[in-house]
Amino acid sequence: MNKLGQFITTVVIGGFAVFLAALIVLPMVRPAQAETKEPSTVAQSLSAYPKNLDFAMFIPQDVYGQEWGAVAAVCPGATENQLKKGGVETKNLNIDFADGAVPDDVNYILLASQTGEFKAEKLPRAQVDLCDGLLQQLKSPEAAKQDIPPLLPFQQGQPLQFIRDTQDYVEQMGKNNPDYVDTDWHLAG
Repeated sequence: MNKLGQFITTVVIGGFAVFLAALIVLPMVRPAQAETKEPSTVAQSLSAYPKNLDFAMFIPQDVYGQEWGAVAAVCPGATENQLKKGGVETKNLNIDFADGAVPDDVNYILLASQTGEFKAEKLPRAQVDLCDGLLQQLKSPEAAKQDIPPLLPFQQGQPLQFIRDTQDYVEQMGKNNPDYVDTDWHLAG
């Protein structure tokens, strides 16, 4: 190989090595503001979801942070006493109780840390409905005889699956169904 070929080969290999080094170093030196920004929420994530996709999955710890190990949905009808019996301290949570219970038009994602702290995200059911499936089950004759709190725990590390309120879903649920909620997203599982 002549001198010109050696020079070109050296420049190409050197440039590639600099590029690889930059790929490794740049994520380590990102600005501190990127780490201190407000954490994402399921509502923000779903509202930013591409409009042409009708199915979404999130692992709650990826959305809220690894410190929040336990996640549950607090559904309409849940009372403050039911949550307290379950060990949830409701005093510092932003859960609004109307007539002693969660109103019909909202549901909450309840997060619990390993240190015993609780946090709740309010989700209007017109945007995200976490509870339509659970509320249907609670209305069954067997469940009516039991005092089952409208609280839906999720398995740690498992994704929450959401389906957009498409025409197919509307036909499956039926607009005349009293449990149907006109919403943007439904919890699928």
